[in-house]
Amino acid sequence: MTPIQYENLSWPEAQEKLARHWLLVPFGSVEQHGPHLPLGVDSFLAWHLATDIADAIPAIVAPVVTYGARSLPNSGGGPSYPGTIPVPGSLLIELYVAIIAGYVAAGARRLLALNAHWENEAFLFEACERCREQKHLADVQLVALSWWSVTSDHDMTDIFGAFPGWHAEHAGQAETALMLHYRPDLVCMDKAVDHHEQVPAGVYRYPTPASWAGTQGVLSRTRHVTPEMGKRLAALVKSKLLELLQ
Repeated sequence: MTPIQYENLSWPEAQEKLARHWLLVPFGSVEQHGPHLPLGVDSFLAWHLATDIADAIPAIVAPVVTYGARSLPNSGGGPSYPGTIPVPGSLLIELYVAIIAGYVAAGARRLLALNAHWENEAFLFEACERCREQKHLADVQLVALSWWSVTSDHDMTDIFGAFPGWHAEHAGQAETALMLHYRPDLVCMDKAVDHHEQVPAGVYRYPTPASWAGTQGVLSRTRHVTPEMGKRLAALVKSKLLELLQ
């Protein structure tokens, strides 16, 4: 099944299809992802995972919401590395509200907000609540989540052999594997690095210890990763998301 891209539709086509199909809205970021991955990792992954779903069920894939929230020091390295283009949280909430409400006004009745940037989560969920309070979600089904939320620690250990926790997966084995699966042309494995120090979850210090921002922005191991690991993870996430939607 060829994925339907929202921006390719005419308004009559959009009106007709939104009434019957899931609308999949990918949320990403422009953020450093170590020396071996491009700045657009989160946006690429959100879009490819959405199109995987649209390959299996009647669904429309919306354009990626490319800009995202500020990187935290223990996640995207914060200001430790150049390349990240953040949007302030207050503006991001308003942007997300406008996007969700706009699609509903256009006729969407079943929406999946699929996030791929760790720091977007709180702002996306707040936007969903505001949409509910403002009565935009009457007669609408809305599912909002980050793609990793459908996986378990057991799943990750089974695929990668070890799993440090999602707080330490920035530019690490999971994102590297998925990029090797979806966009190997943008991955430079000869520049991949491993980070061996434990990064604390939910604890922030200013000034931030250099080790907490990772090895060149990478928070876990990457050099052992293979495209097959990415293929397995992509298939797992796809099956879990389809189960959730159906």
